[in-house]
Amino acid sequence: MSLIIVSPWGSTKPILAPSPPPQGEGEGYPGGHPLGGPSPHEGAALCDWDPLQPAEDGHGPDCGYHRCTECEPGTGRAGGPGCPQCFGDQGKRRLNDLDGVQRGKAEDPEALGPPSQQRLLLEAARGAREARGRLDQVEAQQQTLQNIVAVLSRELGRRELGVGSADVLGEAMARILYLEEKVAQQDSLLALKDVMISSLGARIQALEQTSYDGRFLWRVPDVGRRMQQALSGQTPAIHSPSFYTSRYGYRLCLKLYFNGDGTGAGTHISLFLVVMRGEYDFQLKWPFRHKVTFTLLDQIGERHVSASFRPPDSSSSFQRPVSETNVASGLPEFFPLRQLQAPEATYIHEDTLALQALIDMGA
Repeated sequence: MSLIIVSPWGSTKPILAPSPPPQGEGEGYPGGHPLGGPSPHEGAALCDWDPLQPAEDGHGPDCGYHRCTECEPGTGRAGGPGCPQCFGDQGKRRLNDLDGVQRGKAEDPEALGPPSQQRLLLEAARGAREARGRLDQVEAQQQTLQNIVAVLSRELGRRELGVGSADVLGEAMARILYLEEKVAQQDSLLALKDVMISSLGARIQALEQTSYDGRFLWRVPDVGRRMQQALSGQTPAIHSPSFYTSRYGYRLCLKLYFNGDGTGAGTHISLFLVVMRGEYDFQLKWPFRHKVTFTLLDQIGERHVSASFRPPDSSSSFQRPVSETNVASGLPEFFPLRQLQAPEATYIHEDTLALQALIDMGA
């Protein structure tokens, strides 16, 4: 069976169709298309193939290449290579031969064509190498610029981070200073609060010990220590809490010298009355003229010791106070130290001394 196949290059030739291939093989290629694709003449009439031609053209015998010995005679396509592997092999050989010609070591210079064609190929190769060199330079410059940009980006990032860190650090320091100032204020307030609490405690204690009937009982603790302080001169005297002769009466307190004062210094304990400025002095009679009685209480037995005096009108100690307290006045030789410290004496009990003052408002 013959068919007319029109060549894409304009030639026509009656071609005999080959016998059908064996079952399972593709048409036109024994064993199927070498590249796994359709036959070059798929969809048209097939021609005979020469399986020996590849070896004659120097192609690899195992590449699966076949060419038609009858198609397109007299054209550049007739007998040409047809598989990518052979195209690649031929291209490599031509480049190697081209390099060899340029270096004068080509194995087959005539395979590259006439000298004019070889010169064109050499010039093209030289231009390609120069272009490749310039391209390499451009790529190197591009890489250098990329490195510079990367370094600048990192530096800019560090500077931005540094500026941000400085701002954050500044804000943190300002916050710390503010908190320190607040803490100092709170410490001052706490100290003031402690002073106020101490003052209130002292006032509460004084109110608890304050009497308003002219009778006052004073328990003096730590007698041994206070006597040592008096002997050394560190604390010669101590004051009692204040008391009143009535709810709106005179405000008074006691002053005790453990080692004596004046005529009783070193021999007696001295006990004095102190007139203090009070809230109701404006309605009281002055000078203070009421009889005063001091009593040293025996805390075990009944051997109490009492002594009295009446304030003289001429003494400034009993005039209306113009300062917080008047000068103390009373009994400098209230009780002998020898009797107070006698072994059989029971005036000091559990290191505590008990004294009593009585103001006779009727006398």
